[in-house]
Amino acid sequence: TDSTWYDKWENIKTHWNLEPRFSLNYRITERNSLKASYNRMAQYLHMLSNSTSGQATDVWVPSSTLIEPLVVNQFALGYFHNFDDNNIETSIEIYYKDMKNVTDFEDGTNIMFNDKIESQILTGIGRSYGLELYIRKKFGKLSGWISYTLAHTEHRIEGINKGKWYPVKYDRVHDLSIVANYKFSDRVTLSGTWVFYTGNAVTFPSGQYVIDGQVVPYYTERNGYRMPDYHRMDLNFHLEGKEHKWNYTSSWDFSIYNVYNRYNAYSIYFRESETTPGDMEAVQLALFGIVPSITFNINF
Repeated sequence: TDSTWYDKWENIKTHWNLEPRFSLNYRITERNSLKASYNRMAQYLHMLSNSTSGQATDVWVPSSTLIEPLVVNQFALGYFHNFDDNNIETSIEIYYKDMKNVTDFEDGTNIMFNDKIESQILTGIGRSYGLELYIRKKFGKLSGWISYTLAHTEHRIEGINKGKWYPVKYDRVHDLSIVANYKFSDRVTLSGTWVFYTGNAVTFPSGQYVIDGQVVPYYTERNGYRMPDYHRMDLNFHLEGKEHKWNYTSSWDFSIYNVYNRYNAYSIYFRESETTPGDMEAVQLALFGIVPSITFNINF
């Protein structure tokens, strides 16, 4: 094969893009307003995600002579309203993004330790749209916020998924966060967080065949399945110490990560069943259950 050689520090390819941004705010009253915006953004690093079951891997690849930068046009419209002397903030926003030069790898590509990965990357178009809801209480013994996003992100690339639209790996249809802080006194605060989001899109085997007694899965639809939904609760008890005569303060934090010990799936892989040879079974891999911790802080 022919090779092309470049001198050290030689500029091989230059990418540039204009990134105009426009924002319009209309104040209806002192407590509510409308906001519309347009943003054009370029990204010169591309994330390649291996969504095949059992291989939860992401690789970052720079733009090059073969890969053009990702270009995104985003449109957004929002309504904002405050209550209770601005103690409570609420908002609702809708957005739409169209994307050019999105990237993904060909079927069967090994994205780890691959020095020819650029030749196995395909490009196409993408789109993302959604609704965001937000409410926040700023003052008082009880404070916190709730945010919810309903969204969908998908790509269409010739040579992948028969040229049809398919969800990206991190397409989270539902994403909910609830954060609450209760201040018992100036020194004692209890905080809690609960998060929930739709499981990542993933490519599971559509079937199997046997070669020399070995069961081999085969894949058809890209990202046609979902990992189990993710959710967990975290708690933190914060105790502020008194100011010391040497002009420093201290505090304690007693935390519990994943209070109800849910084993959220990190990946799912398939193997031949030990009880029924010839059949495949799914095995879930989880990383962390409940994790308690104690932290002592000193501030000078």
